[in-house]
Amino acid sequence: MEKDDVLDLASLDALDEAVLIIRHPVTDLPTGWTWTFYGPAHPVTVELADRFSREALRKAAARRQAQANNRKWKEDEQTPDDLSRENVEGIVARTKGFSTIKLNGEELVFSREKATELLLDRRKGWLVKQVMDFLRAEENFIPPSATS
Repeated sequence: MEKDDVLDLASLDALDEAVLIIRHPVTDLPTGWTWTFYGPAHPVTVELADRFSREALRKAAARRQAQANNRKWKEDEQTPDDLSRENVEGIVARTKGFSTIKLNGEELVFSREKATELLLDRRKGWLVKQVMDFLRAEENFIPPSATS
């Protein structure tokens, strides 16, 4: 193996952003609509993950404190709508933008509010699924090798 053939591990570092090409939910053909997301090591994503971690740690500490003091612990009530909104807020926080499209004949330009509206629309569950699947797969943020 030549010295130049040795893998440079940095070539596999996650990118700061990646583009998802939205596909038609039935035909799976590209629609031309794209969403750009911040990668797993981008400061926006790191801060989001830290915020969720701090909240989970805070709840765990409060639960332990209640148990140590022989007090009853009651979990926060969360509705399916609350969970959906929380997921969408996390997605929108990682969204850098999306390409302009039309909605009911009107031009739709990216804004956090519009992205939230689209992702909360139950008629567009297929969109949420594509976005969540994309964000879960860290390999979407790894650059392809020079040989592929």
